[in-house]
Amino acid sequence: FTGNYEEYFSMQTDVDAVVYLMLASELVKSLRPNAIMIAEDVSGMPGLCVPVAEGGIGFDYRLAMSLPDLWISLLKEAKDEHWGMNHIVSRMCNRRRGVEKTIAYAECHDQSIVGDKTIAFWLMDAEMYTGMGDDGTQGTVAIERGMSLHMIIRAITMGLGGEGYLNFMGN
Repeated sequence: FTGNYEEYFSMQTDVDAVVYLMLASELVKSLRPNAIMIAEDVSGMPGLCVPVAEGGIGFDYRLAMSLPDLWISLLKEAKDEHWGMNHIVSRMCNRRRGVEKTIAYAECHDQSIVGDKTIAFWLMDAEMYTGMGDDGTQGTVAIERGMSLHMIIRAITMGLGGEGYLNFMGN
């Protein structure tokens, strides 16, 4: 999807699927008024997180699914001192702010399912087994740097990526 609205609203749109989601949203809200509905959508479908009464599909939030991919691609392809902050900030803020709410996250289960590493392993790798300083000594430089970058990645994602934050727990 390029962002052109014709890609979302054309003869190729599965209207039955959109109506189904609208009805499901209304049903959930009628049964559980305090329920929070979060859409897992990579297309950026406009109106997904707009109330049905306002012409939307009715979800409350969408997952910012491109953000974990951003961090993994940066970790794989560039040294952190070469990361472009303009690029990072642009990707973090690429959403319909003020119209649809987004849940940001830095890593997800998809990465571990396909055999990729967690952010911690990309940053510290095998050094985590020997250099953590868990015996009362200070951690190694690689661990200290990795932990610092890990916190920076999460802080940037939490601060710029959306109106909520999802923490991934797993391996």
